[in-house]
Amino acid sequence: MGVTVRYAPPVSAASVREIYLRYAAGRLDLDGVLLPGLLPHDACRVTPPPRVKVLFVAESPPWAAGGGREVAVPADCRDPGYPYFWNDRYVAGPRRGPLAGGLAENLFGLLGLEGRSRRENLSLFLDRGCYLVDTVRCVFRKNRKAAIPADLIRLSAREVLAPEVAALGPECVVALGSTALAGLREIEPYASALAGAGRITAIPPALEEGLLCLPYPGWRNRRSLDRIEAGFAAVRDRIA
Repeated sequence: MGVTVRYAPPVSAASVREIYLRYAAGRLDLDGVLLPGLLPHDACRVTPPPRVKVLFVAESPPWAAGGGREVAVPADCRDPGYPYFWNDRYVAGPRRGPLAGGLAENLFGLLGLEGRSRRENLSLFLDRGCYLVDTVRCVFRKNRKAAIPADLIRLSAREVLAPEVAALGPECVVALGSTALAGLREIEPYASALAGAGRITAIPPALEEGLLCLPYPGWRNRRSLDRIEAGFAAVRDRIA
């Protein structure tokens, strides 16, 4: 990614796998849906910038590569057809307008990043002090079960996301969508800041107390484009 920094995550990949394996052992109904050993973030060997100005929190890694082919092993996470945010080998098509692409392309557009490839845009993203993590780090096949269980979000937030955020020490955190919001409700100081807050679409798109909550920047939320763009304008000011 063009950035070299010494960083030891508070929860190792092996420990994260063990956390999800333990959970999966008690949820046989999720066999084939939850892949506790498949961690795209680690497979892509992601390293954060020395100073994290803005930490984006998304939902979970995508379950499929090109043509709807389900990912199954770590090598799949580096496939040029797998659209995971941190896969710098992914080849995206041309931008077709706001919120018309995948998560990475939509974020790059909203942030005004104009690299010629996924790899260049990821380098620009890191150079500006931006970083992204998932609320649920392992793959969850939403084509087989649409909703991620609340107890899995809670477990991920408390045992994986919370120590990760603490180690990164971001200046501000941006929740992208309802799953990220649900995860942050489990983590202090964000839980206190969100006390009494309603749906993500009702939370003002302004950076306050180091927290910004926005609808997921995807095509299904195009009706919230004004709210999303207002939030990203605040983010651009912070990373300028």
